[in-house]
Amino acid sequence: MKPGLARLVASFAIVYLVWGSSFLMVRIGVQHLPPLLFSAGRCVIAGVLLLAVARWRGEKLPRTRREWRLMVFFAVTMIVFSNGPVTYALQYLPSNEVALLNASIALWIAWLGTLGAKGQPLALRSWSGLAFGFAGVALLVWRGEFRLDAHLGWQLLALLASVVWASGSIVYRNSALQSGPIAFNGAMMLLGALGLGAGGVAAGELARWNWAPGGLWAMLYLGVFASAITYTAYLWLIKNARTDHVATFAYVNPAIATLLGWIVLGEHLAPAQLAGMLIVLAGVALVTLPSRLA
Repeated sequence: MKPGLARLVASFAIVYLVWGSSFLMVRIGVQHLPPLLFSAGRCVIAGVLLLAVARWRGEKLPRTRREWRLMVFFAVTMIVFSNGPVTYALQYLPSNEVALLNASIALWIAWLGTLGAKGQPLALRSWSGLAFGFAGVALLVWRGEFRLDAHLGWQLLALLASVVWASGSIVYRNSALQSGPIAFNGAMMLLGALGLGAGGVAAGELARWNWAPGGLWAMLYLGVFASAITYTAYLWLIKNARTDHVATFAYVNPAIATLLGWIVLGEHLAPAQLAGMLIVLAGVALVTLPSRLA
């Protein structure tokens, strides 16, 4: 396997598997720790780790006002108002339900990715794959009926976070940055942690903070793997792979999240959800496989 292809495959595998497990870990974490401070803590861990690696590699931090403005924008869109709301919603929604709402990222990224000077038009097969995958994700969290109940506000919050995330991803893809990618990601994490931490303090979460081992282990896992490693892999993919291909993580993640939620948390996994996993994989194949193989 060529080095470039190997890196591409490895990056997709990391994004699929680690972020698929992150719904479970966040759900566990917010059962022990207040959500915004929990989310800020994982970003601090990731930021410190990434900046240490960046320093070792000799990467430079942003130097211009433009890059720092972009840094703040990405911290707000890809951490504060995406990671924060999803973490908060996972206090009240099961992980598989949040995974479904998160799957809408694929549609937003694919559509927004067609816009602008670097827009990438989608083939009919890609549109079909995205629509097919979304139908499969819907089966993953099907509970017999969709109800307008007390969960609606949290569902809308998670959905809005997906739109914000997709917007930040597209702006990042179209941005020319001079700083090193690891240094940039590390600084972005720390800025995001600052915003999340300020929100947590304003919400009175300091009074609810404790040192519960379960929450701290979840924070450590998310900081090292889901934030430091996987954010870096994701940002590399945004720059080096088609946006509709990258968007497929939003289909695979719910399949993994639903399975882990069932095994670890006892969340219901119905036969329709198993069928949904197969449909998700078929949708991913339509979007990602070369035309001669699909």
